[in-house]
Amino acid sequence: MWLTMGYHRTVWLSAPGGGKSTCGLSYPSVEQHVFGSSEEETAIGFKGRTDILPPLKLSWMDTLKLEEAAKLTTEQTPELEVARLTEIGRMRNVIRYRRYLRQLEFDLKAGKRPELKTVFLDNFTPFAEDFQDYIKWVYQQDFITKEGNFNSIAFSIRYGQELMSFLRDFVSLPCHTVMSCHIAMSLDEETASAASFMEDSKKGIKRPKEWQPFIMGKAKYAFTGLFNHAFFLFTEESAGQSTKYLAKLEADTSNIGIGKSRVQPYANPRQIHFSRGHFYEEFEKALQQFTTTGQPV
Repeated sequence: MWLTMGYHRTVWLSAPGGGKSTCGLSYPSVEQHVFGSSEEETAIGFKGRTDILPPLKLSWMDTLKLEEAAKLTTEQTPELEVARLTEIGRMRNVIRYRRYLRQLEFDLKAGKRPELKTVFLDNFTPFAEDFQDYIKWVYQQDFITKEGNFNSIAFSIRYGQELMSFLRDFVSLPCHTVMSCHIAMSLDEETASAASFMEDSKKGIKRPKEWQPFIMGKAKYAFTGLFNHAFFLFTEESAGQSTKYLAKLEADTSNIGIGKSRVQPYANPRQIHFSRGHFYEEFEKALQQFTTTGQPV
């Protein structure tokens, strides 16, 4: 059926160490696009895998010219200039990545990258932070008022629009498109509009919070809707026992906020056990069973 023959559009959300990179690298013929510190080192744990392609390491410092990079370590360089060069480097980093993805789409459609079956963006949180500088510099004229002030509302709107546009382009690639993202505890949108920190503290009110994608603005509310499956990952650790890697595909308390799955192949989507390094094959098996028999795993 199409669901098992088609491509996965999956995102994993968790705190650091929840198994996001391991899940992504479990996919076949995977190219890991690294926005972060050392996510590519996770591949060391996949012994014997020959289809994990060389990672695409995207460091903003690599986009600076030699004379620009030299200013970062020179004492005479004002801190404002260092901040400006940092923003420029991050803007360029996003530009080259978007161009890489466009070329990748053309190559995949033309059959020029037969070795690649999965694109794994790891991690979306630092990418989304770099994306702020991309919007700031590319569209800077749109955010300056007649009085010469910075219009933060216009910036926020454009940021959300362009970030969602990027995500739609990403998930439309003709291959598995998977992504990791950090999470943050925050009030849901309805509760946040009614909450007052000072008043709540005085009255001893504790409002329920939920886990949300760790990205700026309202894009976080629509983020998981672009994917077929949004997993919340967590671990259970016991003395003398191996770490258990678990996932949720539906909320079970007010503290877990994730998007609804388009196809739910699990009988208990709030307590999904998976073997470390074997997420893809176990998830694909669950999808196949559900679409073939109608029975959840």
